[in-house]
Amino acid sequence: MDANETTYTVGVAGHIDHGKTTLVKALTNAETDRLKEEQERAISIEPGFARLETEDQRQVSLIDVPGHEKFIRQMIAGVAGIDMVLMVIAADEGVMPQTKEHMDILTLLGIEHAVIALTKADQVEEELLDLVKDDVGETVTGTAFANAPIVVCDGVSGTGVQQVKQEILTNLQDVPNRDIEGAFRLPVDQVFTVHGQGTIVRGTVYEGSVREGEYVKLLPSGKKAKVRQLQVHHELVQNGQAGQRLAMNIGGIEKDEVTRGDVFVAQDHYTTTEVLDVSLTPLQPLIHPLKQRTAVKLHLGTAEVYGQIVFFDRNELHEKSGEVLCQIRLDAPVVTKRGDRFILRRPTPVETVGGGVVIEAEAGRYRFGEATIEMLEAKKAGTPADRIQETLQNAKQLHFNELIRQAGLSEIEGTKEIERLLDDGTLIKLKDKSYTLESVYNVWRLLTIEELKAYHEYFSMRQGKQKGELVESFSKTYPKRLIEAFIEKAEVEGHIVRAGPYLRLPDFLPQPPGERKKAYEHLFEKLLAAGLSVPVLSEAAVASGWEEREIEELRAFFIETNTGRALDERHIVLTSVFHQKACQLYEATEVEFGLSEAKDLLQTSRKYVVPFLEALDQAGWTKRTDVGRMWQHDPCTT
Repeated sequence: MDANETTYTVGVAGHIDHGKTTLVKALTNAETDRLKEEQERAISIEPGFARLETEDQRQVSLIDVPGHEKFIRQMIAGVAGIDMVLMVIAADEGVMPQTKEHMDILTLLGIEHAVIALTKADQVEEELLDLVKDDVGETVTGTAFANAPIVVCDGVSGTGVQQVKQEILTNLQDVPNRDIEGAFRLPVDQVFTVHGQGTIVRGTVYEGSVREGEYVKLLPSGKKAKVRQLQVHHELVQNGQAGQRLAMNIGGIEKDEVTRGDVFVAQDHYTTTEVLDVSLTPLQPLIHPLKQRTAVKLHLGTAEVYGQIVFFDRNELHEKSGEVLCQIRLDAPVVTKRGDRFILRRPTPVETVGGGVVIEAEAGRYRFGEATIEMLEAKKAGTPADRIQETLQNAKQLHFNELIRQAGLSEIEGTKEIERLLDDGTLIKLKDKSYTLESVYNVWRLLTIEELKAYHEYFSMRQGKQKGELVESFSKTYPKRLIEAFIEKAEVEGHIVRAGPYLRLPDFLPQPPGERKKAYEHLFEKLLAAGLSVPVLSEAAVASGWEEREIEELRAFFIETNTGRALDERHIVLTSVFHQKACQLYEATEVEFGLSEAKDLLQTSRKYVVPFLEALDQAGWTKRTDVGRMWQHDPCTT
């Protein structure tokens, strides 16, 4: 995948029978209800997936999540890891209970980007449609979706469907890119087998990337597996990265050894835990107060695990509670890290309690009291080093004053911590006195090497990739001035080579592609035999086995590698022939000579001699005079 391709996952949420699946089919021409029971009952039970076609290099996946209250656990698993939501509300019913619960869950999961689709619009009168719009506007007031565009549409007739698609693509422009720098992590939401291939797992890549042939670890079991094959929307790919819906064919693990909620990770980068320190935001109002050590169900990624909630400053959580710093002690291990979002539900009576953020993934056991709350508040804020690194992970590059401001540090504290992080190699100080992370540079360097490698394979006759093109391909993820600094650093370290406006890998030399090797040799011999009286390049190349679409690339290869010299737009003479004929002419003429003399000596027609002499002028070997040309340099010694 090219570095300038970005991947997004869009959740499609809403109340049961509001037309989510129909709208997804209208947008993608794909049926997401694949289970027999789903098709018989006309409701979604498991999340369904489809690709939204785009005209640019964005890859967009739609996840159609169940709307029935009985399948809320599947809904939470489906929206875990999405970038934005398409909230579907039927115009003939308006806002319903599951509409509100889905909005609450999405808000707690930190989803800020949304498009609201009023479906089944063709089934209602204009007056009712206006009332539903007002109802929706009131419902989203004060929420993260308050500014979401509302699009009137109908998935059956097609009314407004293209506008829905356009609003999705427009809103995705404001969604920040996923973290492909972190260690690979894919929570499993589906596992199955394919005859002759073995175990297949599917999920949304939370962060990092994985390549075919790499080894990964399954947690919490700890089993090791090899990635045999990767697919994105049924298409084979060499690597998968954060934001993609990815299917992995894995070796070394049987289907029965994997369940939804398990996580495939890069080896030795993640561990499991059963005790989490969290910041919990309760939903308002709670139907019943939540008492100390009440049984709860944690939804984290695609996992759902029972446990207990432990408070340190109260014995009961009620509707007037704001943010609560507390602990969740689980009955089974989960895979998580600081900053992950979760949903907390009560098993009985069934109720969504709230959600929040993991503060500490491997927590201890603490005493009840204010001292523990103060400790948790400090943990939530993070150490100075944590805050500097988190700030630069997001911003990529900052100068000192802006860095300490965003990290919330004093000048003295910031200076001390930055010096320490520079000493241990965590930070890099650039020439403009700004800072970035060594890890940010290392990931960019690896991505750049992969991109140049792919570019060299596809354009093997080119000198390399244009520097400006490479800068532009990374510009959505990295500031351009940072990319320029990274290019300079990678060049100094010998990871890439600059050749004029081009960048290439150190071991790369331009050459015709393997399947054109014989065609190139045949063409070369033909041009060598022709001397100056060369045939039209396109005609000679096609006759030698090249395709018409390759001619411009071939012409550029001759010139840029100095294998050939252009006589004009249609003719190329080999550089060795050009030098030989120039030397022959120099040795047979006086200091000044004319066109006719050159034509006789070179024994070729005016058609070739005129552009040849002009090329001598361009090379600086001759200079035009009133009667002909005068030699300026000896081409035999050049």
